[in-house]
Amino acid sequence: MPPFMMRDATEADLSKLVNIRQPEALHRGRLRDAANPNFRYFVMFDGQEAVGFVSLVFSRPQSWINKHDTHHLPEVNDLYIAEDRRGQGYGSQAIQFLERVAAEAGYKELYISVESRDNPRAYALYQRLGYQQLQAEPYFHQWGSLDGDGILRQGDLWLVDMVKPLST
Repeated sequence: MPPFMMRDATEADLSKLVNIRQPEALHRGRLRDAANPNFRYFVMFDGQEAVGFVSLVFSRPQSWINKHDTHHLPEVNDLYIAEDRRGQGYGSQAIQFLERVAAEAGYKELYISVESRDNPRAYALYQRLGYQQLQAEPYFHQWGSLDGDGILRQGDLWLVDMVKPLST
């Protein structure tokens, strides 16, 4: 496995996060949301190089259109590994780190939603890590949130929710 370190992202990480994936407003919005202790935004490093990011959501931020939805929490949201670093174990290490954080916070299970048809690699990773599919077929999900510029970003996905019991 590659050397790995993961910590809460800060404003000082903004250029590193943008180098992994644009737009900058996405990351500024997540950093804003992470001011609330119920939303954690992490950046992953291999040495000094940022290689990915992910959010751990204990309650949905006020900037999200589904802010009142309390189902399937805590959840891993938008795990993203730099394209040239995929397939090297960073995703597995990140998920295992998030499982420890959630368990230490007293949670008994962790949820992940995935586009099983459009992202079969991520779906297979979550299955290998012990996550179980909750629906027989993907369902249509519309998402939306205010980015760091105050612009509502929206989209839709076909998702499958997955869950894993956490060891304490």
